[in-house]
Amino acid sequence: MRNPGRSDLAPPGDRGFTLIEILVVLTIIAAIVGIAVPILTSVSNTKDATLCKSNLKSIGGALHLHHQRFKHYPGTQSGIQFLLAPLKKRMVDFTEDTIRNMYVCPGDDRAMQRVGEQGVREAYSDLDNLDPGVISYAGRNTQAFPLQRRIAGMEVIACDAGGDDGNVMIHRHKINILYLDQHVSDIDVTELPEEDEKNFRVGPDSPLEALKKLNKNP
Repeated sequence: MRNPGRSDLAPPGDRGFTLIEILVVLTIIAAIVGIAVPILTSVSNTKDATLCKSNLKSIGGALHLHHQRFKHYPGTQSGIQFLLAPLKKRMVDFTEDTIRNMYVCPGDDRAMQRVGEQGVREAYSDLDNLDPGVISYAGRNTQAFPLQRRIAGMEVIACDAGGDDGNVMIHRHKINILYLDQHVSDIDVTELPEEDEKNFRVGPDSPLEALKKLNKNP
């Protein structure tokens, strides 16, 4: 028997959501996430690439100080040892901030993880035998390609390069390159033939002429 004091209709404010309404809301949320995630990822990549350029400029400045003091660049050292020379000769202070703001790109997940696990001082405790995986940059191969300075400042001396051999892209399709005059530019590898983009390399076999003179050899 129907209770005369009870209404079959719930007050408007107490009515729950229907299944269709819930699905519509979920669809809208999914669409917003689908739009926002790529934008946020792009912003993060852009920020990392900008900080990476700052790192390279710091390396360039340190190498310039080396040249001012010793009247030459570290021409007897190659690869990452070329880049580490200012640190080894105390052109810059050996501090955690120095290492992170010069040699570890925030977009290089592998180097960030290794340095984070070991700590900066442990990871960089033996500069003569540094693990290439804890540095985010490849340096000039001065043994095979001595610095000639034929075109003032336009010789490539470093680039961002992840992994142990430098053949891991850090910033998606962009590579930051440091020149002897301390300016930094980037190259978009999507302009390369597809097979070269997929098998990108730094060193003698690089598909980019500018990067043939660089390596991550310790």
